[in-house]
Formats: sequence, structure tokens, C-alpha cells
Amino acid sequence: MTITVTFGIMSNVKGSLFLAADIGGTRARLLLGRVHADTWYVLRQREIPCAAHTGVEALVETFLGEGGERPDVACFAVAGALEGQHMHMTNLPWDVDGECLRERFGFSQVQLINDFAVQAYGLASLGDDGVLVLHPGNPDAQGVRALIGPGTGLGMAVSFGALHRPLVFPSQGGLADFAPRDARELALCESLLPEHGRVSIETLLSGHGIERLYRFVAGLPPGAPLAKDAEAIGAAALENNVIAIETLRFFARLLVAAAANLGLTVLAYGGVYLTGGIVPRILPFLRAPELVDLFCEHPSMGAVLARIPLYVVRDELLGLKGAAQIAARLACDEN
Repeated sequence: MTITVTFGIMSNVKGSLFLAADIGGTRARLLLGRVHADTWYVLRQREIPCAAHTGVEALVETFLGEGGERPDVACFAVAGALEGQHMHMTNLPWDVDGECLRERFGFSQVQLINDFAVQAYGLASLGDDGVLVLHPGNPDAQGVRALIGPGTGLGMAVSFGALHRPLVFPSQGGLADFAPRDARELALCESLLPEHGRVSIETLLSGHGIERLYRFVAGLPPGAPLAKDAEAIGAAALENNVIAIETLRFFARLLVAAAANLGLTVLAYGGVYLTGGIVPRILPFLRAPELVDLFCEHPSMGAVLARIPLYVVRDELLGLKGAAQIAARLACDEN
């Protein structure tokens, strides 16, 4: 069954009720929806800080307690590696168990999915204004698609096949080793080794990664106290702070290089998608013409990279929409 999505808030639609949640290391987005015929509607949604709660159960209690609804099914997109119906979150000390959630809230079905893998299911919901083309390439509609996005951590996922019915594979590629490409990046890596022992891509491409890059650009030692966090560094760049601007240029360069490596790893002829909460905020730096050249730059694989499209996802609700797509299909299966 193909689900057509309607994003207007509706209150008087009858049909199966579902819960969708996208839970990251910093915030959780929850959506209550209803399936009617071949369409699902949003009834209400909310963003909740994770730090104010003790676990996923407490988040759901808060959200459902506001309206007293009893959804039939649920899909939880969670930041972590899935083992059966259990997951330990990567950036929070939370354990998530699908069977416990089903029993506690009376769901007939619960599906857990990696928070980045779920974004692949949300791609079908993106309109033209939800995606910006950085490099058009030569897209293959049935080809492999790869997603990479910095936030609290660095997420990656891979999918292929029809956009509305993709085959999706989660990944922990953000924890792969960082590969310097020039002397400056090598110096950056060497400066972080004493503190981290092993420098992953996520060490640099994340919120804390922006802070580490800022120290490096400013000539400060790793771990030195900063008056600015990642958000403040972004704000300082908008105010023409030279160090903050160079930090975000460096960050954008590292992100595009990582995207190119991911594109080569999976031959992502369906496109590489830059996603996550940080990406829309650094868009002016990602649009720099030299970054397209960087994406396609390779001594032997330049022609391959030139074929791979590079996109920016502007819609920060991509993960929530993907979870809602899955939950809506579960609700249809109940009928």
C-alpha cells in the first residue's frame, strides 16, 4: 500500500491512530497521526528536550499525557545501534526496548529504527523546497542513496530502490577513522590524538567538533575552555567574526570530503544527502563553489564522483516524517 502524506494539522479525521518519534541526543520530536484511506494526517506534534527526561518512556508519557490519546502502533527512531528490538543510545545513557514500550503503552506493534536510517524513509516526503542541489551529477532514480549528517553525533545511512519503498541499511560510519587530506588536516588530527587516542570523523563533524575546530583555528590547545559553544560560534560567524567564519569554512570542507568518501564507498549514484540540524545553518559555507570541486576531486575516481549528485536537505523534520511513514504502514497493516 502506498501512503500519501498530508502535513496539515487535522482534528476530525477518523482512522487508525499512530505515534512517531525521532529521538536524538539533544531533542526528541514526536508526532501523533491518523491513517485514513491512502493518506495519513498529522493530528499534533511537539519537540521536547531530552535532558528534561529520564528515558523514552518519560518522553512518551509527557507527549501522550497532553491529549490522553492511545495510539494503536508506534515507530521510534533512536540514535544508536539496533539489536533486535533493543537499543542503547549513542549519546544518552538510555536503553530503549520495543517490547517494554509496547506493553507499557498498549501498542499492538512497535518498531525501533536507527535515527539516521529512518531519514531514508522520509526522502519521499520532501518537496522541491526541502532539497537544495549542490552538485547535480547524473542521478539514477533506482541507484544507491547515502545520507550523512552532523548533529550531536555524525549519522550515516544507505538506501536503494524505489523512493517510496526503499531498502534501508543503518550505519555507524560516523565513528570510522578521520582521514586527513592535506598538511593542515594532518596537523589537526595530530593535535587531537593525545586527548582522544583515535580521531573519528564524528570527533570533527558534530556540535562538539565545531568547538574543536574553533580551538584549532584560534591556535588554542585541545580541550581549552571556550566562551562559545557550537551555536555561539555559528552566531559569531554571522557577525563576521574571522575565527568563527574560518571554523565553519573548515567544517564545511571536512563535511563535503566525508560525503565524497561515503559516495565512493557505496557508489551513491542516487545521490549523497547532507542532513541534520547543523547543515541548514551552515548553508552559505556549503554553497561555496570550490566545495563542488572538492567533492569531485580524486586522482583516479574523479569521473565517478562527478556522476554522484550532492544534495542538502533543508527540512529538519526528515527523520520524524520517515518514522511517521513507517508507523502509518504499521497502522495500515492493522486494518
